[in-house]
Amino acid sequence: MLLHIRSSETYPVSFLSLQPYDIELHMSDWNDAFDWRIYFSQRSIEVYKMVVAGNDVIQGAIALERKEDHVWVHLIEGIPSKRKEFDLIGEHLMAFACKRSMDLGYEGAVAFQSKIQQRLMLFYSNAIGATHFGGGLMIISEAVAEYLVMLYLS
Repeated sequence: MLLHIRSSETYPVSFLSLQPYDIELHMSDWNDAFDWRIYFSQRSIEVYKMVVAGNDVIQGAIALERKEDHVWVHLIEGIPSKRKEFDLIGEHLMAFACKRSMDLGYEGAVAFQSKIQQRLMLFYSNAIGATHFGGGLMIISEAVAEYLVMLYLS
């Protein structure tokens, strides 16, 4: 359940396949440094959008790839700050990656490459529970994945 920043009310979320038209219609003011279009041509990568149930405003998006024994997060991004109405967007997106890993039989194992920025890596460690393995490589373990899924997607 996403937390509405002003009212503190919670709202359920849905994860749907991100489509090329979503980028033009709903993500035109998102970070230009991230090109979501490159993932549509890669069969091994799944791209999802997160919306508040019953609403078409994209709150976040994530690109995932099934690896041999885990899910690799290629890209994760939340709605731009100037339009942000909800808190805990990143946490929900990572919980979804963990759930997808569980669905694929990987027991929630998730890995990703963080930008090597102390603030961002601290967020992933403190808020998500990811472990830093050096060089920005972050891992989410089975126990942490179960907790994230229970906390954010149940």
